[in-house]
Amino acid sequence: MDAEGLVARLASSVANTGSARLAQTIGTLISSGELRPGMKLPPIRTIAQALGMSPSAVGQSWSSLRERGLIETRTRGGTVVMGPRSSPHPVRFAQLVTAADAGESDLGRPLPDPTLLPDVRSVFARVAAETPDLNLSDPPAATARLREAARAHWPFAVEDVMAVHRGIDGVEQALLALVQRGETVAVEDPSVPRVLDIVDRLGLRVLPIAWRERGPDLRELGRAVRAGAKAFLYQPNGHSPTGANVDDEWLSAAAAVLQPSGTLAIELDNFALLHEERRTLGRSLPETTLLIDGFGSSHGPDVQVALLGGSAAAVERVRQQVAYSHRWVSRLLQDSLAWMLLDPGTRQHVARSAAEYGRRHATARDWLRSNRLDVSTSTTAPSIWIPVADDDAVTARLAERGISVLPARLFERRRAHRRHIHINGGVDVESHLADFEILVEIVDAVAAEERAARRDRDRALREAGDYQI
Repeated sequence: MDAEGLVARLASSVANTGSARLAQTIGTLISSGELRPGMKLPPIRTIAQALGMSPSAVGQSWSSLRERGLIETRTRGGTVVMGPRSSPHPVRFAQLVTAADAGESDLGRPLPDPTLLPDVRSVFARVAAETPDLNLSDPPAATARLREAARAHWPFAVEDVMAVHRGIDGVEQALLALVQRGETVAVEDPSVPRVLDIVDRLGLRVLPIAWRERGPDLRELGRAVRAGAKAFLYQPNGHSPTGANVDDEWLSAAAAVLQPSGTLAIELDNFALLHEERRTLGRSLPETTLLIDGFGSSHGPDVQVALLGGSAAAVERVRQQVAYSHRWVSRLLQDSLAWMLLDPGTRQHVARSAAEYGRRHATARDWLRSNRLDVSTSTTAPSIWIPVADDDAVTARLAERGISVLPARLFERRRAHRRHIHINGGVDVESHLADFEILVEIVDAVAAEERAARRDRDRALREAGDYQI
């Protein structure tokens, strides 16, 4: 079926219908194979006129189909069919991996530099020799040694902590335990792709909260709280993908917004030991703040332990949720992380690595700014968020040159007016200078083409007599 045939089919079957019915009909045509992957759908206005619907109603249908992974809207390519989903899977994360694998040089993912990580092999061996109760069933939610290390590390007075498998697992377990399917959550926008995949899979109603200069938009957060949001999920430090941090003024104002409703603040910090300063709502709202700290970037992905802490009641609910799946973290991994958090030598190593990441990030940021890219100066490692004319076009052209970066659409719940790409500011610019030079070349070329296309459109409008100032 082609685009013209689709319009005729819809006009005969769902004219003057609602957005839900239209989305259901399109979804059925995709699932049956009548609409094949790669097919370009007609413009929203064309569908709206043919069906007697408003463009906004058709747009709602498209949003629903996008959230289910059935269609994708591209900046220049229009809206295309992605195909039926045979089973639930993390759509955004899969697209992120595909984008990252598109080039020989991966500048996109914020992966740690192996040369800056502590040597965990000797730690694992030492802890295994010192732990008398290995291989017993049902490891504790947090070993005694990890509890000691966590309390010394935590940025606010916490009632209870437990171990989870990395930060993303902590987010998923917390949402499973504390929010019911169909309930509303407020989620920063943009956000980590796997976080967006998780909230979709859990069937939560998501209210996106845009990031501003000092933190997530407080007016949007207030509206979300009044709409009944059970939780607010965000990254206060080293936000991925923008690299931004909340400030003290934002924390004070956000606490005033959240406190009356008791809305739970779920804070994700995947770079917990790489910040010069850690900001958290937990100092103002300890009873309703749940902090999840990840250590993959500071201690290595194979440590596979994150910490989740907050009120005793909230942590207990998460602990009971984990009991269903038996996803306990092994004693060996828990005590290995604890040993490294308490060991003076490892702490010094991590501090030196954090300083090096900071230096690299500042160098990359300054180099990009010296080449006329409008990169923010108030960010921290590792993420750098680069404004571009067209994120998909820049990403595709860099992939053709063997360089992978990540387009903004992977991080966005709703498309922002301004486009961006994400790069890892933790890489050594000197080692990747040729890649950075190609990046600037392509960003400039796409911007020039966009300006030329805009001039052509304006000229056409003037010639048609429809141009208005």
